[in-house]
Amino acid sequence: MEIEIATIGGYEEVGRQCTAVRAGEDVVIFDMGLNLSKVLLHDNVETEKLHSLDLIDMGAIPDDRVMSDLEGDVQAIVPTHGHLDHIGAISKLAHRYNAPIVATPFTIELVKQQIQGEQKFGVENDLVKMDAGETMSIGDSGQVELEFVNVTHSIIDAINPVLHTPEGAVVYGLDKRMDHTPVLGDPIDMERFREIGREGEGVLAYIEDCTNAGRKGRTPSESVARRHLKDVMYSIEDYDGGIVATTFSSHIARVKSLVEFAKDIGRQPVLLGRSMEKYSGTAERLGFVDFPEDLGMYGHRKSVDRTFKRIMEEGKENYLPV
Repeated sequence: MEIEIATIGGYEEVGRQCTAVRAGEDVVIFDMGLNLSKVLLHDNVETEKLHSLDLIDMGAIPDDRVMSDLEGDVQAIVPTHGHLDHIGAISKLAHRYNAPIVATPFTIELVKQQIQGEQKFGVENDLVKMDAGETMSIGDSGQVELEFVNVTHSIIDAINPVLHTPEGAVVYGLDKRMDHTPVLGDPIDMERFREIGREGEGVLAYIEDCTNAGRKGRTPSESVARRHLKDVMYSIEDYDGGIVATTFSSHIARVKSLVEFAKDIGRQPVLLGRSMEKYSGTAERLGFVDFPEDLGMYGHRKSVDRTFKRIMEEGKENYLPV
């Protein structure tokens, strides 16, 4: 069986990740991401109002026109996790392919929200949930299989997909860290990666991406970051002024720690901002995290303004806006 890998986007920049793998006549597209830096360069640009070709020319989304060179049919679009540099172009490109979008439950929910919020391109691809550790057959040959291997990242429910072929496994190993003691979710499944290397024909190709690949060392576990954060938060327990905490809105484990430590030092945490409400609200609704019942989440600009006004009136020393 002939195997072909098309490097469509993300190989020369941070963002707009997209790779296609052809196994025989079956093609799987991994990720369809957005390059946020290209969008931010253009003031007042509303990406949902632009044609996909305009976004391609801007360098904002992958130039998938090279897909016409692949002799096969796209059987699945597989985003590895919910960061915009991996799912941000799905609502703009997926409609070109008669294929389902296959991802973990949290990622699928984020993709669904994005599609619903951006109707211009009419994306109606089926959304298929698949958990880490599960597999599905690709195409009709009976020789190609897709597997999700659990990995740890700064967003929950992340996976590395593996395409099993008669020639060996193609491992799409983007965006992970070797976290054996995460704050949320299961540790990275290193045992399964070892097994894949020993099975059948082994690993035919391993595709990796790491923004800190040029630096020595490793990224510590999120549990280490949690201990440092706890030390900082507890050290300001007696401070009677206002404190504002900032973090990536998609980093649910970090948000969870901030909420818990705020409670410990006698402050009421409040989650502010549209993205914070989207990510944390979705994670709570799907059961990935348990937040206190009295935790407020406010995404609308007017709600955020009203919340800050209430904090100032009731005493900024009693709250921790995040």
